[in-house]
Amino acid sequence: MRKIIYMAIALAATALSSCSDDDKLPVVTPADRGTVTDDLGNQYNWVRIGDQLWTTSNAKNGTSLADAEYYTNWDWDYVLPTDRAVEDYEQNYFPVYGNLLSFEEAMESAPTGWRLPSDEDWQKLEKTLGMKNTEKYGHRGGGVAYSMQQTDSGCELGLTLNGSCVPIKTYGWIEMSLDFVGEYGYYWTSTINPDYEDDATMVYFRRITANSGDVSRLCTSSACYMGVRWVKDVD
Repeated sequence: MRKIIYMAIALAATALSSCSDDDKLPVVTPADRGTVTDDLGNQYNWVRIGDQLWTTSNAKNGTSLADAEYYTNWDWDYVLPTDRAVEDYEQNYFPVYGNLLSFEEAMESAPTGWRLPSDEDWQKLEKTLGMKNTEKYGHRGGGVAYSMQQTDSGCELGLTLNGSCVPIKTYGWIEMSLDFVGEYGYYWTSTINPDYEDDATMVYFRRITANSGDVSRLCTSSACYMGVRWVKDVD
């Protein structure tokens, strides 16, 4: 529970950044394009950026949040989200942002030959897009987030402000708690941070922020739900 509370605090934090570095970034456009299909038959576009292939929309496979397991604050029983939350998710959220996956499912979600990007994969992408301080923890890389959000120009990666979901019930009922949609975008890496020695698994993730060029490199509990992109090395 302590780590999930830490996650809520981390998600609430905001950061403002300057886009003064935008004019110094290289212009990176895809060297190739194609499609890949997941285990449920959903098709995704991909682009080649440097010597990596990246999908350009969020994963739609895995367990739907409508069927996900949510914890209560009191006894850690599993509960289901309300009908109102399910309807909003299925009709308004999913068609635009795709699914939010647990870390466990994110690790298993990738089509054959693809993978959930590691922290190192994200850093390689960031370097290709012009970031110089990729190993820094926290906010870094002024302007690179703007490049990552481009869909019809630039690298065409199309990262979205998809928000996240923290699986907690608070006042006797459960909502999906799709937090910060349109404000932040959250994406898993496959890399566990070994510096945490208690019983919670802490994982690196990436966060982009509305009206900010920063890409935040942070850690959170594996109990949360975030967006997923896949990567593949060029053969």
